[in-house]
Amino acid sequence: MKNHFNEILKSEFQFVKLIHKSDKAECVLYRHKKLNKSIVVHKLNNAHVDVYSVLKRIRHDNIAEVYDAFEIDGKTVVVEEYINGITLSELTDTMSPLGVKRIIIQLCSGLSALHSLGIVHRDITLNNIMLTDSGTVKIIDFDIAKLYTAADTVDSDTMGTVGFAPFEQLGLNKTDERSDIFAVGVVANLLLTGKHPSVHMFTKGRLGKIIRTCTSIDPRERFSSADEILENL
Repeated sequence: MKNHFNEILKSEFQFVKLIHKSDKAECVLYRHKKLNKSIVVHKLNNAHVDVYSVLKRIRHDNIAEVYDAFEIDGKTVVVEEYINGITLSELTDTMSPLGVKRIIIQLCSGLSALHSLGIVHRDITLNNIMLTDSGTVKIIDFDIAKLYTAADTVDSDTMGTVGFAPFEQLGLNKTDERSDIFAVGVVANLLLTGKHPSVHMFTKGRLGKIIRTCTSIDPRERFSSADEILENL
C-alpha cells in the first residue's frame, strides 16, 4: 500500500506546500497534474481509523469530504478535500447576530450528520471551522474525533482544545454529541463578542439563550442534539 500510494502521488500529483507539521500530524497540499484538482494528505499518529471509515461515507455540504483513509507504517493516512477559504479564527472583527446565525445553522447541520452516524468531533474550534469564499461553512480536522455509544462511561483519552472542550471531555465523564454542542456555544459567543463566554457572555435575544444553554456545565442541561439548536434558530 505504501509504495502504491507514493507512486500515485509522485506520478499524478504535484507537491504544492506543507500546510502543517507537528509531532502528532503532518498535512500536505497536492494538486493533480491533469485535472488541476487539489487534495490534502494528512499523516496522523493517533487518529481513530474507525472514524475515518465512517467519514468516507459522508457527503455533506458542511463537512470536509474524506476521499480515502488507510494505515501505513503505524500512521493513519487521510486523503481529504482541499477547501479554499479561511478559518473562523482568521476573521478580524466580531460578527452581527444574523451573520453568526447563518454560520451556526450550517455548523449544526454538519454536526447533525456526524452525530447521526455516531461520530463526536471533540475539537470544534474557530481553527477547525472553515468559511469558503461563497460563505459555506466546512467542518475540518477529525484527528481526535471518535465513535461513541450509549454504553460508554468515560473516554479512554482526554483530548480537546482548552476553552472549547467541556469538563466531561477531560476524563470526568463520557463525551457524546452534547460535548460538541458546548463548543458550538463557545464558537457563537466568540464570533459575537470576541470573548469566551466565561469572560463575557452574549445574552441578547434568541442567540443569547442558545449560547447559555449550549455552554451549561451540566451536559444534561444543554440541548440534546444539534437538531434541537436548529429548531430554536
